[in-house]
Amino acid sequence: MSIKAKLYLLATVLHIFLLIAAYLFVDKIDYSFLLVEVFLVASFVGFVILIRKVLSPFQYIDLFGDILHEQEFTSRFSHTGNKQLDNLMSLFNQMLNQLYEERLRLGDRKGMLQQLLDAIPLSILVFDYNEEINQLNPAAEKLLGVSQTSVKGFQLESINHPLVRELKSLPLGVSQLVSDKEGKRYRCQKNTFKDRGFSRCFILVQELTRELDSSEKNTYEKLIRIMSHEVNNTIAATSSILKSCLNYAQDIKPEERADYQNALRLVIDRTHSLNSFMQDYAKIVRLPPPSYESCNLFHLLLTAKRLFNEELETNAIEFQLPRVEPNSSEIYADKSQIEQVLLNVVKNAIESIMNNGLSDGEKSKEIISDISSENNHLILRITDSGPGITEQAQRSIFTPFFTTKAEGQGIGLMLIRDILKSHNFAFKLYNSPNSGACFEIMFPKEPSSAS
Repeated sequence: MSIKAKLYLLATVLHIFLLIAAYLFVDKIDYSFLLVEVFLVASFVGFVILIRKVLSPFQYIDLFGDILHEQEFTSRFSHTGNKQLDNLMSLFNQMLNQLYEERLRLGDRKGMLQQLLDAIPLSILVFDYNEEINQLNPAAEKLLGVSQTSVKGFQLESINHPLVRELKSLPLGVSQLVSDKEGKRYRCQKNTFKDRGFSRCFILVQELTRELDSSEKNTYEKLIRIMSHEVNNTIAATSSILKSCLNYAQDIKPEERADYQNALRLVIDRTHSLNSFMQDYAKIVRLPPPSYESCNLFHLLLTAKRLFNEELETNAIEFQLPRVEPNSSEIYADKSQIEQVLLNVVKNAIESIMNNGLSDGEKSKEIISDISSENNHLILRITDSGPGITEQAQRSIFTPFFTTKAEGQGIGLMLIRDILKSHNFAFKLYNSPNSGACFEIMFPKEPSSAS
C-alpha cells in the first residue's frame, strides 16, 4: 500500500472514530451536534488537501523517474505557485537540461567517432570486455569478408580468414608485420582502452602491400642496375684478357701446359656464370609491360611439360595435364610472360619433390595441374607432392630475394610475383590439404581493363 493510501485511510478512520464519539457523548441531537459534524467534515477535507500538498512532490518525483527511464530529456516542469515545490521543479529542470546537453555532446562525439571509423582506410576491430567482437568498421568488413551484424557477439576465431590466426596471437602494444598466403602484407597492432573503468581491446590492421612492393622494387632495381653495370664492365675486360692468355699456352712447359689451360678455362667459365647470374637479375629490372593477346592456358602447360620432359622422366615424376577441353582455356595475357611464370612454377615443383628426401617407394612423385571455372575466372592450380611450405617460409615467400634453397637466388618467385601483379592477376601459394604445395592463379575470362 502506498503512503498516500495509508494517510487517506488514517484520516478516514480517525474522523469516523470522532464522529461516533460525538454521537455517543452528546446528550441530544441539536445544533451543537450539527456544529461538531460540520467541524469534522471540514477537518476531513482539510486533511485531504494537506495530504495532497504534502505528497505532491512525490508525484513529481515519480514523473521525473518516468522521464529518466524514457530518456525524454527535452521535457520541462512548469511552476505551480508553491514556493517549496517550485524550487524542486527548478532543480528537476536544471538536471534535465544538463542531461540533454550531455546527450548532445555524447551524440556528437559518437557521431564524429563513427564517421572517422567509416572513413578511415585502416581496418579496426573493437572487442567487448569478454573479447567478443563488438564493432567492425567498413574497412575491416571488406578485409575479412564479413558483416558486423553476422559476427557481433562472437569470438575472433568464428571468422574464416587467413589473418585471424595471426591477429589472435598478437602481443599487446606491439606492432607486427604479417603476411598471408597471397603475398599481401599487413601492419597489425593490438591495444586497449578504458570503457567505464574496464579494459577493452581493439586491433588495427593496415595493408602495406603496395607501398612495400613499390619501395622494395625501387630499391632492388637501383641496386641491380649498379651491380650489373660494374660486374659487366669488369667481366668483359677480364674475359678478354683470360682468353688472350690462352694463346700463350704453347710457351708453357708441356708438363704444366694442361694445368695452365684448365685453370684459365675454369676462371673463364666462372666469369660466364657470374655474367649469367647478373643477367637473371637484370631480367626483373627490364620486365616490360604486358602485351595482351588471346592465348591458350592448356597449350602453355603442355609446352612447359615438354620442356621439362627429360627432367621429369629422369626423376620419375608424373606431370598430369588438366582434364579439360583445350579450347575452353582461353585467357588474355602476355603469352611469353605467362609462359615464363608457368615454367618457374613447374621448375619449383620439380625441385620441391626432389628435395623431399623420400625414396621412390615411399610416396608418389607427381605434379597435378587443374583448370576450373569460377565467377567468370579460370582458376589454375598446380600442386606438387613435395614437403609443402613451412610456416616460417609462408611469412616471407614473396619477399624479394627470399629463397629456401641452399644455392637459390630468390629470383623465380620475384619474377612470378612481378609478372602476375603487372597483369593484375590474383595468385596465392599455400599447402595443399593432401600435402605438398599448391600455386593458384586466377585468370579473367574477359580481357582485363589494363589491356
